[in-house]
Amino acid sequence: MKEFSIHFSEEQMEALRHRIGAARLPKILNGEDWRLGTGSSYLSALLDSWQNGYDWSHKEKELNRYPQYTCELNGTTIHFFHIPGSRKGAVPLLLTHGWPDSFLRYAKAFPLLAEFDLVVPSLPGFAFSTLPEKGYVNNAEIAEIWHKLMTEVLGYKEYAASGGDMGRGVTCYLASRYPNEVKGIHLTDVGMAAELVGAPDSKLNSAELDYKRKVNEWLRTEGVYISMNGTKPQTLAYSLSDSPAGMAAWITEKYRAWSDWPLLTMDDILDCLTLYWMTNTAGTAIRVYHGNNFTLPPLGKIQVPTAIAAFPKDILPVPREWIEKNYPVVMYTEMPRGGHFTALEQPEAFAENVSEFLKIIV
Repeated sequence: MKEFSIHFSEEQMEALRHRIGAARLPKILNGEDWRLGTGSSYLSALLDSWQNGYDWSHKEKELNRYPQYTCELNGTTIHFFHIPGSRKGAVPLLLTHGWPDSFLRYAKAFPLLAEFDLVVPSLPGFAFSTLPEKGYVNNAEIAEIWHKLMTEVLGYKEYAASGGDMGRGVTCYLASRYPNEVKGIHLTDVGMAAELVGAPDSKLNSAELDYKRKVNEWLRTEGVYISMNGTKPQTLAYSLSDSPAGMAAWITEKYRAWSDWPLLTMDDILDCLTLYWMTNTAGTAIRVYHGNNFTLPPLGKIQVPTAIAAFPKDILPVPREWIEKNYPVVMYTEMPRGGHFTALEQPEAFAENVSEFLKIIV
């Protein structure tokens, strides 16, 4: 385990600004208002701020206040925050982000969860974590790496885990495979309920039928990225790695569509984009979709105490009745605001909710 700190040089930042300034944007046609993708006026303003006003150094200093490390596990280099808590005996908390975000999803909540030991890794292929030599990884394999990190590297005998998006999938595999060490899981979404979508209409109640209809419509109008990321990630990687404007358009559209958009600042988006750009991981991060698409094993049964924090602006919220039939839910909260990016959008509400759950399972 090696100490780590984040640093992007001024030369790197200047090279980024030069690329932004040289961007060739598409002709403005009907659809510049987000109906057909990323809005041209917003993207132009975002790029202008990124080139001429945005200052990454403030975020870098803020992040480097917290202890960070790297270690080698299962053929990957894993970057993680390990922040000691103030309350002796509190259950350690493992936080796992998703795509297209990073550990930045949780950074605003770090000081709000100060009583707990926090472990916040970067998924393989994201930020400062690498993929294994085969070039992809799946949620079950990540769960194995995370469990080794928690128990072998950091020496915890038991812990709790929270996650959303891809991090929700990893967290569920932790629960199903390591129930003796994982005291409970806190989920900010439950993903797409494939069993509901594939079930005959005659077997579904009205809420489930409505969910199935919404999923099918969403897959038709919004879900193409899943197929692209999962089947041809390398094709995308060339443009994501070469063009800051192209990368910004691909990622920003997801932030707007999946969030309670007014809660996010332009700097929130630029922090995310800068981290992806400087680490050249926009193309490697999507490889997890490929691993999950082709190599993901069955999940198995989850039997550990489970909390659900349902954010109202998230993608395709699953009916509560179905969740409570399929997870051992001990706490279900309808959050007042926020979307898919949870603690980035509503850090106080997220921290309060997960803290309440951790006190239940002690």
